[in-house]
Amino acid sequence: MLDQFLMELKRLPRPQPILAGFVMAFLAALLLAYREVIEWYWLPRWGDPNGYYSYAYLVPPLAIVMIWMRREQLLKLRAQPSWWGLPFLLWGAGLHLLGHWGLSSWLSSMGFPLFLIGGSLMLFGTQITRVLLYPLLFLYLMMPMPSVVFDEITNPIKVWSTEVALAILSPFYSVLKTSQVTFIMPSGYELHVGVECSGFKVTVALLTFILFFFTLVDLSLWRKLVLPLALFPIAILSNGIRIALIAIFGHHFGPEAGKIAHEGFELTLPVLGTINIPTTGALEILIPFIALFLIARWLGWKR
Repeated sequence: MLDQFLMELKRLPRPQPILAGFVMAFLAALLLAYREVIEWYWLPRWGDPNGYYSYAYLVPPLAIVMIWMRREQLLKLRAQPSWWGLPFLLWGAGLHLLGHWGLSSWLSSMGFPLFLIGGSLMLFGTQITRVLLYPLLFLYLMMPMPSVVFDEITNPIKVWSTEVALAILSPFYSVLKTSQVTFIMPSGYELHVGVECSGFKVTVALLTFILFFFTLVDLSLWRKLVLPLALFPIAILSNGIRIALIAIFGHHFGPEAGKIAHEGFELTLPVLGTINIPTTGALEILIPFIALFLIARWLGWKR
């Protein structure tokens, strides 16, 4: 595998020193301009173990992989710098400055891929940028959302997941619903579906995987679009199943069992140390992953 990768590298043409210098200088200037946003907005949210953006670390490497997968197309094209990049650079600069003056790191973040698109147009031209466009737009998935938008998305998901759980439990248990996201089992075990139970974290991570998966599947565009459209109902269904299982464990075995069903349990191993073993949390990934794989095969994916 490594030998094949090295052979592929040798096939690549040597970069033009002047163009390579401009690319490196542009990227260095862009990272410098976004230093505070990266340091104070992106990295703390990506690295928060209780946060919702731990998948974001994978977004830049996946974008690089997508560019690498397009190398055959890129090798056939020549760099033809275009002034069409200037509007994108100005657009990105406007968002970055508005975010800086308005103390909105999210708004500044929205300008980051625009800078890359504009820089690509200025340095390489329209044909090469057209090939790079999807990987560059893919970078938007690593941007943490503002809390207002986050709440608007997670609140309906919590309500819908709770309704699915109640639909599963009601034929077997007399469940008392006390709010849109809270219910009490017959034993008195009360379950409140919070943000951490909304399933949003896994849903966004799976959406990121699907959009990367687009580059691997040989399906028509409309067939590919079925996958992200199917993701949200599948994620809500799997999350509802998880909530129902937590309620069942808490009802029959007590609050501690409900907590283990929700958070998993810690296991100490000789070499690895203490690790968390997921319980019902694994279903949030397993059910959608299997369902989406089966849908892709049904749509005609053969690999």
